[in-house]
Amino acid sequence: MSTEFSPPDATLDTDPVSGDRRDFLKKSAVATGAAAAFGLGLGVYDSPGAWAADLRKTGRGRVVAVEHPNAMQSMSREDGALVEKMTHEAILRLTGKSTLAQAWRELVSPNDTVGIKLNCLAAPGISTSPAMVRAIVKGLQAVGVPNGRIILYEQYPSKMEQAKSGFALNEDPAKGPLVRHLGGKDKLTDQGFQGYETQAAKHASGTSHYANALKLCTAIISAPVIKDHNLAGITVGMKSMTHGNINNPHDFHTHDCNPQVADIYDHPKIKDKVRVVVCDGLKVLYDGGPMDSKHKVLHNRIYAATDPVAIDAWGWKVIEELRKKHGKPPLATRHPTGLFLKRAEALGLGVGDPARVTFDLKVMA
Repeated sequence: MSTEFSPPDATLDTDPVSGDRRDFLKKSAVATGAAAAFGLGLGVYDSPGAWAADLRKTGRGRVVAVEHPNAMQSMSREDGALVEKMTHEAILRLTGKSTLAQAWRELVSPNDTVGIKLNCLAAPGISTSPAMVRAIVKGLQAVGVPNGRIILYEQYPSKMEQAKSGFALNEDPAKGPLVRHLGGKDKLTDQGFQGYETQAAKHASGTSHYANALKLCTAIISAPVIKDHNLAGITVGMKSMTHGNINNPHDFHTHDCNPQVADIYDHPKIKDKVRVVVCDGLKVLYDGGPMDSKHKVLHNRIYAATDPVAIDAWGWKVIEELRKKHGKPPLATRHPTGLFLKRAEALGLGVGDPARVTFDLKVMA
């Protein structure tokens, strides 16, 4: 993926924020709070957490998908222009807006510092689509977020090499958005973007040092893939955020990652920052994960949701259907998978039962 991102073109609508920018979302800040917050890039909200909570509530149980049969030209080659178009359409359908600038203004402010959490663990076989991320970046640019406050990141340095993931590291905003890594899982520091805060934070499953990225970014876009996981059952948006943003993910894989995934996500350091999940469903790994295996198929979809639990629940459903189609036993025969989704729903993070997910699919010709 080249770090040379084009500026937004006029068709993306880069006009100042309009009066109807939140017409389908309930405003949750009082006037004094909103006025104080505006300088911090929080728009009509008094905190990033209020915005994130409003988005989860308004989008509760809803997952949008855009499909095109030719999105992937092969298992290893995407049609970049088409994937970008699909990603744009997913965000437009999710927000109900007619231009990208209007759509993304429902999710971020021009003054936000936006982290885009990638999932490159199984690169190059299955890793967040560079074209999907380019589309996200163009949407952020249309809102007015500059390259210096758009940060694409992943946990491990070895997974961010361009030859593997398609994302070249970049520290120069003149060349495009910043592309960084967290430096592994051992660096404890309160300085800079890399590493994890020196002060451990308590969550319901124990303690962890959360990534400095979560502290420095006012908004996070989760950009995962859909994978089988030999311990958790699945990896979509929630586990990518939890185990990819703490220094001790190895401590939280027992008991099928339940309730650990839900408990770690429920901490304000994550749940108060994630505004939207834009999920790469171009390929699905239905067995042998979380690392790459031969058990993957083309799926040719881009998903979007503001409910992190619902999109994980839908990913679980997709994986189960593919396992059945390809002669694999249900996930429950290997692990009582999906329990962390029930825990997440009990915590009020979203809808954990795929049967109660409202699924909005558009198939592009």
